[in-house]
Amino acid sequence: MILLVDIKDCNDCRHLSHTGAFTRGGAKLCCDHDDAVSSRGDDCFKRVIPATAHPPKWCPLLSGGKY
Repeated sequence: MILLVDIKDCNDCRHLSHTGAFTRGGAKLCCDHDDAVSSRGDDCFKRVIPATAHPPKWCPLLSGGKY
């Protein structure tokens, strides 16, 4: 059986996380996907998602990563 998940932006993704409530200027959205953590490091500030309508070019799901 094949399941399709329609992800239009990062808000639809289950790997969406944030930098924390005590971040100066407010919490920022970041990617918590295993592939993003292994390629960009454990620091969530290195995986902050820019405020755009589409996932960033470095999104692991765009390059074949598993959901």
